[in-house]
Amino acid sequence: MARPPAEGGVPARLSRFGNIYVLILLVAINIVNYADRTLISVLAPAIQRELSLSDTQVGAITGLAFALTYGMAGLMIARWADRYGHARVLVTAVAVWSVMCLLTAHVRSFAQLFIVRLGLGIGESGAAPASLALIHGGFSTRARPIAFAIFSAGTTVGIGAGVALGGWLGSEYGWRKTMALMAIPGLLLALLFAATVRQPAAAVTRRSGAGGSVLSVISGIATDPLRRSLTCAYACASFAYAGFAQWAPTFYMRDHGMSMREVGATYSVTSSGGALFGILLGGIVGGRTLARNPALALRLCGVLALCAAAASASAFLVADRSLSLLLFALFGVAAGATYAPTIAMFQEHSPASTLAFANAAMLLVAVILGQGFGPFSIGLASDMLHDGGVGTPLAMALVIASASLLFSAGFQFAASRAMRRKSAVPQTEI
Repeated sequence: MARPPAEGGVPARLSRFGNIYVLILLVAINIVNYADRTLISVLAPAIQRELSLSDTQVGAITGLAFALTYGMAGLMIARWADRYGHARVLVTAVAVWSVMCLLTAHVRSFAQLFIVRLGLGIGESGAAPASLALIHGGFSTRARPIAFAIFSAGTTVGIGAGVALGGWLGSEYGWRKTMALMAIPGLLLALLFAATVRQPAAAVTRRSGAGGSVLSVISGIATDPLRRSLTCAYACASFAYAGFAQWAPTFYMRDHGMSMREVGATYSVTSSGGALFGILLGGIVGGRTLARNPALALRLCGVLALCAAAASASAFLVADRSLSLLLFALFGVAAGATYAPTIAMFQEHSPASTLAFANAAMLLVAVILGQGFGPFSIGLASDMLHDGGVGTPLAMALVIASASLLFSAGFQFAASRAMRRKSAVPQTEI
């Protein structure tokens, strides 16, 4: 698909159609990624009953087991992607996590499920860094926030699809057949991408000897106030995102009496619909604001994070089911609108030769704090509050988790200040 490499070994851009085609495939892969990852959230009650698992064990499976391999393996796999091609790594990653999703259908114990989730984390760890690098190279600076937003919309659609399909298929065929069926789309997409994308889009940068050491890349992020603040903001938000994605369906089943099918039909639509609208709005408005006033765009992200915290906490406290779902949709709008500007700003200030690795380093922090400790901490807090006699322990655990969005807002404001300082000083080439 790609044109011959340009001088210096850097691939020339695909045609506009070619980059859009790759983006469409990346969005489809992202949808399947998050659908497979989210399935277990709506299937958790059935899995708990059959395997006799506690909330803490479910939190460990969905959080720690996934994050341990996702974060650490992501650094190594992203390094390979920068050296050998983002598309190759992406295809392999999709195939691996799809196989692990299939194997989940055959587990018989907590230990087996834990191990399979470790494998799922390894597979999924290669997808996001490679995909973001492909998008970065395929679109102009002005178009990237919109492209990131479209890609991120796949996250929301995937989460919604995972809950909706999980609720429907789980009630019809059981959780084991559901996991097996949901492994098929990923395998088909891996084959399609391998067969039709012969070269990565312009995002793949194969400069001979380019990149620098692992420590230099990580040190560059840690010592850069802007990228450090963006990483922390994203990680704190991920704590809430991942925790809510895992436990909100269970909350609506326990505290509001919804069935698995009702959760799939109502919660998935309202939560994913709100987040989808927010992500697209953030990509369009955020992209324009970033081009004109990056510091202002980051301040707006801070305000939106505060709004997201208030909406989510209220959603878990109100007694009316419809109002709770509405508030959770508003949380999705506010939280989703911060994603594209945060990622776009981080990438704009990262070296092109190590872009996938820089993405993986950012995601490592987010995954460990978010995907790792978000679901696990909420499950642990729920068990502790239950033992302490609290009437609605899971709801209160979710309210407590909402506080992480306040920290995310603080880091967004810090990033805005860093951006103002950086804009005031003449910049050397990154």
